[in-house]
Amino acid sequence: MQYVACLRVGLNDIKALTHLENSRRDDVAPLLDMRGNDDRHLQAFLQAWVEHPYFLDVSRATKDMAEEFIFSRDLHSSANAFERKRQFYGEVSAINENLIPVVSWLDDDPQRQVIQSALLLQRDFARIAIRVACPIRPTTTSWSRLLAILDALERPERVTVILDFGATSPSSTASGADFDVSLRQLNSYEVGSVVLLSTSFPIDKPASNSSRSSACYDVAWQSRVDRRNINSNVVYGDYAATNPTAPMEYIRGMPVLPFACYYTPTEWWQRRKGEDKEFVKYIEIAQEIRNLPGYHGDDFCWATREYARIVATSANYGNNGVWNGYRINQHICAMLQSIQALNDGAEELDPDDLL
Repeated sequence: MQYVACLRVGLNDIKALTHLENSRRDDVAPLLDMRGNDDRHLQAFLQAWVEHPYFLDVSRATKDMAEEFIFSRDLHSSANAFERKRQFYGEVSAINENLIPVVSWLDDDPQRQVIQSALLLQRDFARIAIRVACPIRPTTTSWSRLLAILDALERPERVTVILDFGATSPSSTASGADFDVSLRQLNSYEVGSVVLLSTSFPIDKPASNSSRSSACYDVAWQSRVDRRNINSNVVYGDYAATNPTAPMEYIRGMPVLPFACYYTPTEWWQRRKGEDKEFVKYIEIAQEIRNLPGYHGDDFCWATREYARIVATSANYGNNGVWNGYRINQHICAMLQSIQALNDGAEELDPDDLL
């Protein structure tokens, strides 16, 4: 596992994952945030992702928590060591046994229930993950709770700790900084792996009928983390060209302008073109992407193959949701290539070089 891509459970997010080739699935582990009114998109993923591990959590986004699947099943209830959430994980595992269940919480959840949940999950699963919200740094309550869980678990080497920075990053990764101290504290537990999860994908979009380039800082700060004397596997993670803090709710009557994005290290090229629901403009956008200096080629991934097909046929050019799937798929594939280049000894990235 070289890369963890965090995505919400939705039609086009799942399509982006299920169109990944097996060779790429060997190196990426999705972290799925469950949401929706039913589980049909999750079921599609479980049927397609049959030979590789994946993480599953239950979304705590305000809108997602009000949706039918989470609300009706009360999946965030802490009662009986988060029994409802554990039952959900059991049902999923019965369909696809490659599940790595995620332990997560809010600070006001009862600590005993959180710890007992982790103990019971490690009894039932070969591997579990613990996800800690880290807006720049975790709260004192969250961090002490993480350590309490690790103190209680019999096999911390079977644990993946996910440090979720959301749309932020540590204030410093320098030796002796809070983040560095925290990482070395985790290392003393000899956990199996530590995932660094963040996103710098913009929450807004370029103006109508314009394009722009936006820097991706996630690779830069994560590549600068001091891994010397860290025995745990430190894994790159991001939100795969999405941003959990961006507005996600469609309001009836709002204009929907064609929007596309393409990732080349270390920036996203973003394009808006056309008027409200003028999706035919995606034919022209697809060609613009193919003309980009950093374009990977028509055979690079599912998304680029679709761009070539759309230009060639001028048919089935899709809509914004479909193109969100293309964007995610291409980002994952390009990021895997970038990570491999770093692992092969390419020069570390300095954030100053991105300004």
